[in-house]
Amino acid sequence: MSVISKFKDGPKIDKAIYWPSVIITIALAVYFVLNPESSLEKLNAVFNYMTNELGWTYIWFTIAAFASALYLIFGKYGKVILGGPGDKPDFSTFSWIGMIFTASTGSSLLYWGTIEWIYYWQAPPFGAAVGSWQAAEWASTYGLFHWGATAWAMYAVVSVAIAYSYHIKKKPILRLSEACRGLLGDRVDGWLGKLIDIFFVFGLIGGVTTSMGLGTPMLTAGICKLTGIAHTQQLEIIIITIWTLSIGVTVFLGLEKGIKKLSDLNIYLAFGVLGFLLLLGGHTVFILNHTTSSMGLMFQELIHMSFWTDAVGQSKHPQWWTIFYWAWWVVYAPAMGLYIAKISKGRTIKQVVLGSVLWGSLGCWIFFSILGNYSMGLQLSFLNPETFAGRGLDVITIFTEKGAAWAVVETIAAAPLGTILLAAFILLAFISMVTGQTTIAFTLASVTTKELKEEEEPARWNSFIWALILGSISISLLLFNALKPLQTTSIVAAFPLMIVLIVVAISFFKMMKKDKSVIKAKEEE
Repeated sequence: MSVISKFKDGPKIDKAIYWPSVIITIALAVYFVLNPESSLEKLNAVFNYMTNELGWTYIWFTIAAFASALYLIFGKYGKVILGGPGDKPDFSTFSWIGMIFTASTGSSLLYWGTIEWIYYWQAPPFGAAVGSWQAAEWASTYGLFHWGATAWAMYAVVSVAIAYSYHIKKKPILRLSEACRGLLGDRVDGWLGKLIDIFFVFGLIGGVTTSMGLGTPMLTAGICKLTGIAHTQQLEIIIITIWTLSIGVTVFLGLEKGIKKLSDLNIYLAFGVLGFLLLLGGHTVFILNHTTSSMGLMFQELIHMSFWTDAVGQSKHPQWWTIFYWAWWVVYAPAMGLYIAKISKGRTIKQVVLGSVLWGSLGCWIFFSILGNYSMGLQLSFLNPETFAGRGLDVITIFTEKGAAWAVVETIAAAPLGTILLAAFILLAFISMVTGQTTIAFTLASVTTKELKEEEEPARWNSFIWALILGSISISLLLFNALKPLQTTSIVAAFPLMIVLIVVAISFFKMMKKDKSVIKAKEEE
């Protein structure tokens, strides 16, 4: 088969989902470009209402997702194999875990893992004094909490719900609406199902631009630090163009030759960068000690943090951080659920849930513990070199004067062999961004495909087009300073998406209860 025919061939698109999704997304992007300030003002008002007045719903939703994940791990359905008799996993366990982790985090993990602690240091929760030792402990703890098991449980529950419909019910449709069939019935075949999928597509695109808005400045700052060239908008556009084309090449290569290999490379490079910082960065003992304290504090206060709304103190910390994070995870949950479901044939429900909750959380904790505590160690050594040994750097001043992206870059550059390590870090950030956005392009193509059998992938031209759309929108919004409205829209979209995910979960458990004979047969295989 020629390269051209491989690109052109593939499952047909569902025009009723594909074209409205493309048109609505582009139309809203154009509106935001023409009216960036007024759009942001209106969206912020809606977002503030949702976080302040409806924030408690996100909290209860995540707690319910975590409880559901525990039930799937330890309950009677855990042994159910997602597939037919004799189905074996398509990927090795290492590659499978790597594909889940790299698809779900991207460059955002490198960004937040390095500097999120600064925000909590400067505005600590629970009445801790700014810059105090209590603030420092909470600063490391909250990153672990926001990127931990509670968040990953959302992905896990959605994943097994979609995988059950796709691999066991043998529905050749990889969409969020199809996972609602157990509760909504044949209505998912009509306008309601199309609306669910269109809404999901748009919310996801907004989430992607959020990641781009964090990753692009960090990549640009790193390149400027390494080369000495000026940090300009033109350079950011060049970077977006390069990673868009890289995404296009990766989706063209497909799951096995493209996404899997890039994910494996991502994991190996991450091990190298993190291992170097931990062992040779000069703050090994502090990282290990402070990580131990932070883990202990998180487990001790997990219930408190999970339910905290600060209704009396009105610090807005839960609204600005925890509820924002839960909304962000909700936006990504359907996409990651579809993707994880696609690559998890032959695995048990227990394996899929553990693959998300356990390995996903552990991976994020490693990044936050090493990157964040190394950065904090630099700051503490700068402030009090007599007490804290090792290299010092005023990370907070850099953060305040030059911005978060430069604080990340200068933190990495301050390590021994800083130039070489920074080059590796920037390469890791670039690959992470490409891996994450490739998954999104693949997922968008899957959702807009009419039928997608287990052995099939969406048409490569479809994935490639979505990669180009994502890159083009990102460049347009960056040029006209309209990135923030689309990001805020994505978070606003999280509330109705959360309702859809509740429907997905109820449908899943309803289908399993109805299919008792199928479940029993799967357990006996």
